[in-house]
Amino acid sequence: MNFFGHAAVASWQAAAPGVVLGAMLPDFSTMSGARVAQANDPDIAVGIDLHHATDAAFHTLPVVTGLMRELDAALLARNCARGPRRAVAHIGVELLLDGVLVDEPAYREAYTRGLAHDASPAIAWRDPGDDARFAKLLERLRAYGVPDDLRKPEAITHRLARVLAHRPLLAPSADDLRAIGAALVEFKPRLIVAVDTVIRALRARFTP
Repeated sequence: MNFFGHAAVASWQAAAPGVVLGAMLPDFSTMSGARVAQANDPDIAVGIDLHHATDAAFHTLPVVTGLMRELDAALLARNCARGPRRAVAHIGVELLLDGVLVDEPAYREAYTRGLAHDASPAIAWRDPGDDARFAKLLERLRAYGVPDDLRKPEAITHRLARVLAHRPLLAPSADDLRAIGAALVEFKPRLIVAVDTVIRALRARFTP
């Protein structure tokens, strides 16, 4: 799952803000390049564990693996290159899912509470400068607010282009981006139909 989805799952447990932030923290670590050495706040540590458990469950759900195969096939049919195709089949499903979940008020509230939590005294970072990198990302996310742009496949295409641009094996060409944009538009209704199945399966695992 992507970070907003992790906030949604954390909200099912009436989680403290630290738990919600911790559930998003591994994604934020990847996004910022800041590596966590240790979480000294029990709530954040619980959230980090929840993140990994959620990802392990999510990526083995038959409905999720099926969606990723379908999106991969749609991209292949549009001659998207193998590297970006495989990346988008995975990340694209997660971002499209977030684009549906942002409509739920409880998830929006959990996300903003998690972002507002002050984690600075509770996280030991691995490398010099990691704290500043994380703080910069958090400041940007707080200013942006709930990622409502994920409702739009074209916005997801833009995000994917930015994320993959510096990965030589995954970077999409202009033709690939056109294929990705068209495939996401076509695929979104299919994902919307499947969202309830995904959420029910995860709730069965993670709702107390």
